[in-house]
Order: sequence, then C-alpha cells, then structure tokens
Amino acid sequence: MPNLNKPRLTFNRIRVFGGLALAAALLPTTSLAIEILNQQGAKEIAENAKLPGSLPSGWRVYQQRCASCHGPAGEGSAKAPDLLPRVREMGAERFSNLVLKRYDWSAAPAAASSPQAAAKPGQAVMPAWQGSPMVSAHIVDLYAYLSARSEGSQGPGQPAP
Repeated sequence: MPNLNKPRLTFNRIRVFGGLALAAALLPTTSLAIEILNQQGAKEIAENAKLPGSLPSGWRVYQQRCASCHGPAGEGSAKAPDLLPRVREMGAERFSNLVLKRYDWSAAPAAASSPQAAAKPGQAVMPAWQGSPMVSAHIVDLYAYLSARSEGSQGPGQPAP
C-alpha cells in the first residue's frame, strides 16, 4: 500500500520547478536584453531627431564665408544682423533660398532678387552664395550649425567632431 503522506515527485512538478528555475536563471539576462534594446531604441530616436548635416562642416563654412559680417558666433555685428532668431523662425528650405538666391534678409522676396533692387543707401547687402561651391555644397551643414546655435544646443565655439 502506498504512503499517502509522503509527497511524490511527478513529471509535472519537475517540469514546473524546472521552468521556474530556468526563468529565475534567465531573468537577469532577459532584463539586460530588454535594457539594451531600450537603449538602442533611444539612440535611434535621438539620431532620427537630429537635423541632417554636419555641425563641424557647417561651422567651418560659416567661419570662412559668414563670420566676417555676421560675427564669429552668428550674433550679428555692425555690418549684418543677428542670424540666430531669424534661423529659429525658418525651415531649411527658406534658409537655403535666402542664403543661395536672395540678397537682403529683411526685404520681401520680390524686392530682393538683385543687389541693386535690395540695396539701401549705406547698407551692406548679403551676396547670393549659389555661385560658391563651398556654400552650395554645404548649405545643409550651414543650416544645421546655425539651427543648433539658434536652439542653444551648440555654443559659440567650434563643435566637437
């Protein structure tokens, strides 16, 4: 006659206990895997949120072509206005059109199609940069740099490579 007071180890109990032991052993690994996946997703979101363009390249073009009038940090000078609030209000397409095709940041688009039409007595007029391969090729970089400056995510110095 079998002893009913003594617990019996059955296949189902072994399977349950074995599954629990396996789950307990894998739990730290699983949470680590989930944490790694979450970090990867966060990095992808941050990368997708970045503006296209290279800040160091934009800074270099700005220093070579724009800083002499707009100041070394884009905050304006006696020759030209502060670019930061203006860039903050416009998108990449409008920025490109202004820099490459127009001459006067404050003139209406129709009035600024040529230096003669846009020039006011005693006022310097920004040249159209579409004829400059350096500016044309790096207009996205220039916009990225000035946008980062206008948003406060880039300081006035040279960006890290």
